[in-house]
Amino acid sequence: MKYLQPIISLALFLSLLFTPNITYGQARIGEKAPGFITSTLTGQRIVLKEFWEKQGKKAVVLSFFATWCQPCKEDLKYLQQIQNQYGSQWLQVLGVLTQDSAKESEAKTFLQKLNVNLPVLMDEDGIIGKRYGLTGLPCNFMIDKGGLLRVKYLGYSEDVKRDFERRLVEVLSAP
Repeated sequence: MKYLQPIISLALFLSLLFTPNITYGQARIGEKAPGFITSTLTGQRIVLKEFWEKQGKKAVVLSFFATWCQPCKEDLKYLQQIQNQYGSQWLQVLGVLTQDSAKESEAKTFLQKLNVNLPVLMDEDGIIGKRYGLTGLPCNFMIDKGGLLRVKYLGYSEDVKRDFERRLVEVLSAP
């Protein structure tokens, strides 16, 4: 019995080491987008499912960002352009301010300087980021009109923009 405990511990360690990365309760492409309850930068309470239904079941882009993130600036300006262009075609872009970012007043100033007026959700405890498997910034999740998570984009580049626009047109043209 004395020798059994180290063997069990080693077996458990090795099984965890060689088990694929499993993420329970996190967003998966092709599945329903995880719901959440939070508030906006302006203090409005948001329940994602209710918000989505009130908006007429539009496609949604969740854009995770932080005020200290340099690529996030260009990404947010780009997404503001996308919202301006496709907002009347059943799209709503929502910013998600990450937990390790600025205070609300700093975030408002940050967005004003960028000329971005997207609705911004607060992720003060990092729960939304965990539910969506956030691994870096900027990070955008595209949710179709049926509430399914269609694609995740990490980072900001011309290649990401091209693919994002191609997929967005597909998502918006689907019934």
